Amino acid sequence: MSVQTGSGLATTRLAAADTSRNLGASPRHQSPRAIAGVQAEFFDFEDRSSGPVEIDDIVDTLAEGRFVWVDVDCEQAHPEVIAKLLPASGLAGFDPSSVGDAGCCEAEVSRLRRSEGLLQISLIGMVDGTDGLVGQTLHLLIGEGFLVSFHRGASAVLAEVRRDYLCDFQRHAATPSFLIYEFWNEQVDQYLRLQSRLEQEVETMRLKLRTDANEATLLELADVTGELLALRKRVMPARRVLEELVARKTTLISEATLGYMSGMIATLERLLSDITSNLGILESAMNFSLTVATHRTNLVMNRLAVVSTIFLPLTFLCGVYGMNFEGIPELAWTHGYKFFWALSALITVGLVLVLRRARLL
Repeated sequence: MSVQTGSGLATTRLAAADTSRNLGASPRHQSPRAIAGVQAEFFDFEDRSSGPVEIDDIVDTLAEGRFVWVDVDCEQAHPEVIAKLLPASGLAGFDPSSVGDAGCCEAEVSRLRRSEGLLQISLIGMVDGTDGLVGQTLHLLIGEGFLVSFHRGASAVLAEVRRDYLCDFQRHAATPSFLIYEFWNEQVDQYLRLQSRLEQEVETMRLKLRTDANEATLLELADVTGELLALRKRVMPARRVLEELVARKTTLISEATLGYMSGMIATLERLLSDITSNLGILESAMNFSLTVATHRTNLVMNRLAVVSTIFLPLTFLCGVYGMNFEGIPELAWTHGYKFFWALSALITVGLVLVLRRARLL
């Protein structure tokens, strides 16, 4: 593919060719056509065409006015290779240092960085793992006419975008920023699906705590609470990033796309409200369970106190008549044994009547 686009682009292409020759001369690097973990696609918003594009053809594709999406799997493509090959492909304004800083590094929360002609957005998704929820980082580098996505290994959000975007591109997309909307839309949907699952688990835990608050149930309660807190930790920064994108407008995102993003802010606010509500439900269920357990303990202690009250005078009598002293009249009395039991029965019946009247028995 050969297109004349002016001296600046020609210089870029010469630099790209020199870089490609230099990389090809070194056995440590591969040709741009064979970079593992790097995939590029173009989207033409005039004729609604799309398809794969070679890395070394990106310059010509951009010159033709087509939008280019480059996806980089950092597990397969080494950062040094990415930093050398992507600028050689003509992504104007691309900063190689951003690859090591944001592109292939994991992040804890969503964030937004702005630089001249570029937006760097970090999306933090969550998927079910063997030990609970696992975070997945997806970095987006957005410039004039291109988008570069960085991730490490499989990305659930990226897979959903790849599945849905081609259909949406044919029917709805009017500007390249619609792809940015697709990424955010899939990320928010992922949060909503997790919240829906956790909401069902919260209801299950609430019922369990009413009937069987054993150690296993309490451990499950701790797990569900931890997942809700982890989800809230990811949703709150994502909402802040969306708010900043909408408040501080940029030419890289169209007004129509910003309108859709405004709706996502309201969705995330409702999601945060639901998470807080579920945490409150778990806390209330836990407090109810503790109250029931405390009440049961008090009932047991009450019964033990009643038994102790009844047997206290009997224990005293046994202690008195069990002493090894001579001259205790009842010991030599013929009816002394019967007298002891009669006195014990009288005391027991009297205490039982008193405790019943006091509603302690």
